[in-house]
Amino acid sequence: MEKLGINWGLLIAQIFNVVLLVWLLGQFLFKPILNMLSERTRRVEESLKEADQVKAQLANARKGYEAEVAKARQEAAGIVAQAQERAKAQEAEILAQARREAERLRDEARTQAGQERDQLLREAKGQIAELVTLTASRVLGAELQAKGHDKLIAESLAALGRRN
Repeated sequence: MEKLGINWGLLIAQIFNVVLLVWLLGQFLFKPILNMLSERTRRVEESLKEADQVKAQLANARKGYEAEVAKARQEAAGIVAQAQERAKAQEAEILAQARREAERLRDEARTQAGQERDQLLREAKGQIAELVTLTASRVLGAELQAKGHDKLIAESLAALGRRN
């Protein structure tokens, strides 16, 4: 092969150098780079998994928040309904109390009016009795004196008109 210009010793040395260079590059350059790339890939995958977990936690937190808000709204609606019921009950109680008070005042007014009427009747009876007595005494006195009854009746009626 020397006619072809191949130097076997140099070829073997160059092959050995190429193999040694490939082995050295593989050991000291390619493996660390591949290890670094695989480590970086692993970290990126872990970060993506953590991001998915955070998204899931956020979604769960949002669901919990929405559930709490819905629960709070229901409780608020219940409180408002109870307040309205209490207000209606108080309104009914106040109306009933006002009706009782009005009825009591009406009864008192009726009683007082009845008492005043009875008193007026007693006073009228007293006045009538006085007038009857006065008239009777005048009539008896006039008959005894033989005066006219018409004049006595007119005077009695005039006296009655003055007193009223």
